[in-house]
Amino acid sequence: LSLARSHFTYLQDSGATIETALGDGRLVLEAEPPQRFDLLAMDAFSGDSIPTHLLTLEAIQGYLRHLAPQGVLAVHITNRYLDLKPVMASAAQALGRVALAYELTPPEGDLYCRRSTWVLLLTPEQASALPPALVDGVRLPVPAGFRPWTDSFSNLLGILKR
Repeated sequence: LSLARSHFTYLQDSGATIETALGDGRLVLEAEPPQRFDLLAMDAFSGDSIPTHLLTLEAIQGYLRHLAPQGVLAVHITNRYLDLKPVMASAAQALGRVALAYELTPPEGDLYCRRSTWVLLLTPEQASALPPALVDGVRLPVPAGFRPWTDSFSNLLGILKR
């Protein structure tokens, strides 16, 4: 946080009210009262390490608790070696949500942006009334026999890319 404030200006330049909280995002949110966010973006991945505890049913239930009634949970799942789409699809199904995937590709020649994959978890009502900018999302199916991850179960071998 001190580096963000001393070497970059995006926090001080923002017109928003910014409150910072240091720590594991899941644990910090669990300690907070519901926030009623319109959008909550989960972007905890760096490299190819997977913090599985952030993608369990219990974790996602905690994130959803912080959304406004029409709020959206966006989860960054870009990974070279693991296909996290089934994890998101099974969690969405278990929680009565729809998982839509978006593959974002930067403009050719952009040296700073990289391809990324995001999944939006929406209510069925939200999924049936998407704004034009979101209609190209791909509804994620749950593979036969795929179990949702929980705090006591995850299976990295089951999602290895081939």
